[in-house]
Amino acid sequence: MDNVDVAGVRAFVAVAEQGSFQAAANRLNLSPTAVGRRVRKLEDGLGTVLFLRTTRTVTLTAAGSRFLLRAQKLMSDLGDALSEIRDEERFGERAVAIGCLPTIAVHLLPDVLGAFAEQEACGVQVFDLSASAMQDLVRSGRIEFAVSFIGAQHDDLSMHPLYSEPIVALVSEHDPVAEQGEISWHDLQGRRLVSIGTASGTRSLIDTSLSSWDIDLHWHYEVQHLATAVPLAAAGLGIAIVPASVAQILPAQVRTVRLRAPTIERRIGTLRRRGIPLSSPASTLHRLIVNRLRG
Repeated sequence: MDNVDVAGVRAFVAVAEQGSFQAAANRLNLSPTAVGRRVRKLEDGLGTVLFLRTTRTVTLTAAGSRFLLRAQKLMSDLGDALSEIRDEERFGERAVAIGCLPTIAVHLLPDVLGAFAEQEACGVQVFDLSASAMQDLVRSGRIEFAVSFIGAQHDDLSMHPLYSEPIVALVSEHDPVAEQGEISWHDLQGRRLVSIGTASGTRSLIDTSLSSWDIDLHWHYEVQHLATAVPLAAAGLGIAIVPASVAQILPAQVRTVRLRAPTIERRIGTLRRRGIPLSSPASTLHRLIVNRLRG
């Protein structure tokens, strides 16, 4: 395997995905001859034929099909590694990379990062993404920890619960419900509701919590980001069902109404790789975040 090079793997993946040497050459900005040489060199190194070639078609052999998934992963991992190196150069070698739910980041990070800057000289990269996306980044080591929704336990992740926040309803100021302050989930039956995407941790929590209750909800709108749900509620298009932390960024024409029967809460905490110590700057930032959220 010593004579198998990255250029050959990249050429193989391009041909397999594009379906021809000419299309792969266009993608790689090379000549078809150069692509062909790289693939042949890879085949020589592997000791097997990866493509069946005719004058009109290029198809994968059985060995090529088996190798393709691994080769695609190899190129993806290489791309991630190169991005990390570029980011380190851009942000400085000692940059700390963390994740944080967007609804929490807007009111948590300004003060915390200000306090962090007084103690550490390194920069900070913040990945304000969904809970599932941040779990993947923590697992890969791309970020050191994340402030996130904590659901099921995972053997490879260490979870540090900090607090719980209720799921609430956001309504237009002109909606009669706005004056009640608190309603039951049964009261939402027949109303148009705005939901966060079904793949989100919050939606999964709601569905699981209501599964044993005789409640029929009408999810009329589905969005992928909480910030999108707020203007829909403000326009009176529906009642948005969201975590209470969204109330930190509400416009004046939106009201928060508590939900009961049942009361549903999501747990917020930090996630990190189990058994992997944080770097010194990340440990400082983690401590500041924990102290702020507990307070």
